[in-house]
Amino acid sequence: MGTPYSAIITLIVTAGVINVLMGIYVLSNRSKQSMVKTFIVFSACCAFYTFGSALELSASSLEEIMFWIKIQYIGMPFIPPINLLLIMHFLSMDRYLKRSLRMGLFLMPAITLALVMTNEAHHLYYRSVEINTEAAIMKANLAAGPWYIIQGAFTFGCMIGGVVLLIRHWSRMKYSYKLQTLTMLVGLMLPLIGDFVYLGGLTPDGLDPIPVIMTVTSALYLWVLTSRGLLNVVPIARDNLFESMRDGVLVLDLDNKLVDYNPAAADIMPELSSYWIGKSIESQWSLHTDNPLPELSVEGRYEAEGAHASKRQQILWTVREHSRYYEIRSSVVRKKNRQEAGRLITMIDVTDRVQLEERLRELAYHDGLTGAINRIHFMARSEELLSQSITQGQPLSIVLFDIDYFKRINDAYGHHAGDQALLHVVELTRRVLRPEDVFARYGGEEFVVAMPGLTLSEAEAAAHRIRSEIAGHPMHTQKGPISITASFGAAAAEVSWGESDARSGVNMLLKAADRALYAAKSSGRNTVRLAENDLVLSSKN
Repeated sequence: MGTPYSAIITLIVTAGVINVLMGIYVLSNRSKQSMVKTFIVFSACCAFYTFGSALELSASSLEEIMFWIKIQYIGMPFIPPINLLLIMHFLSMDRYLKRSLRMGLFLMPAITLALVMTNEAHHLYYRSVEINTEAAIMKANLAAGPWYIIQGAFTFGCMIGGVVLLIRHWSRMKYSYKLQTLTMLVGLMLPLIGDFVYLGGLTPDGLDPIPVIMTVTSALYLWVLTSRGLLNVVPIARDNLFESMRDGVLVLDLDNKLVDYNPAAADIMPELSSYWIGKSIESQWSLHTDNPLPELSVEGRYEAEGAHASKRQQILWTVREHSRYYEIRSSVVRKKNRQEAGRLITMIDVTDRVQLEERLRELAYHDGLTGAINRIHFMARSEELLSQSITQGQPLSIVLFDIDYFKRINDAYGHHAGDQALLHVVELTRRVLRPEDVFARYGGEEFVVAMPGLTLSEAEAAAHRIRSEIAGHPMHTQKGPISITASFGAAAAEVSWGESDARSGVNMLLKAADRALYAAKSSGRNTVRLAENDLVLSSKN
């Protein structure tokens, strides 16, 4: 058979068990939590209080009751100041937690504990202790002494102070942290209400309701601790600077669970919400990029580089078919003892820079107007082709051509029409070239094509196809069609064997093609002329 209060005792024991579990959880994850020691002491104090309360209710004598009351006071007077410390830490008020303040907060509970343990000698805490014969269970009537009132005022001061701090910070609190804040408020308000009910004599048989209430508050704390990252790296960045940063910032713990993020990060990852606080974001990350989350450092990896060392990488990020480039910086966050506590991932939009770099690379190899490769890149590519031709024993031809009477087009129609003529010729030429041909703007209105594998006669035929394409398609303008023709010179290198100086070989081909082009212009333009003799390239030996 149980006592009349068996259900209450069971609830109180449950609160004690929950506090033990919280202490074990934080201890086992101490490298991933801040304020570890403080929270473990908090859990231990709650456990002493609740287990002592349960055993007090099941005591069978006044001596047993007093023994278990003393056990309760090992933890009870320390709970309010420790709770206040945890709240100040959560609100990033660590700068106020000086050593003198900490010692002052624990001086009063320490005196209370000493007075309770020696109450029989002075009765400063309890004036008298008697059995309540009217209660349904063995219950003591405790008459408050002067220090009991002082300790009560201190307890209420700590609890009300915590409530005031949380309410003051509520409006500035990031939405994703309001659930944790609300949990702390409930954890303070319920015991405050319970204390007032108890002091007003409104509880059955004068029972202390706080241990029962702690079943609810402890369960809330356990939930928010394990699923919402209550003690993770919360003080790292929650000020106006963090909120107003243009770069996206994610704060992760050591398990890649989200601890905090700023509005810029929510813009970059639209799915991000307070729901993901305390959860891994790897699945959300993979929705936007093929690059994995930056790897965590191995313990001590950054020691040589300092506490703020970071790793960088550039990734392509896609949101709803729109792509941007971000530079990802992963920085280790350390505690005061330099132990890793988490990390910051900063996402910096570098799309404009990447596009500029790509444009500069494009301009380094291509003509800015026509998009054809430029003269410098053509020389390099032609040297490669000639080296391959020498190695493989295959011919290489070069066709050089320019637009006939190009100055007349500029003079008659303007430079815009001249630019259009260049684009027109490039488009027509590309229609008849092979994929392996290398086409470039050689300078001004002059163009050049390297044709690997073609003999001089085959290059001549290719040049005629280009010439016919250009001559057969006038350029249409607002002032009417403009007929355009071009003159061509071709030269070929018949390779015998071995290796030769590719650069000098290309220069020789270009000079031969240029002489042939000059001959084409002299003979009436809109025609193709060939170099007089094939160049025979052999080994430099």
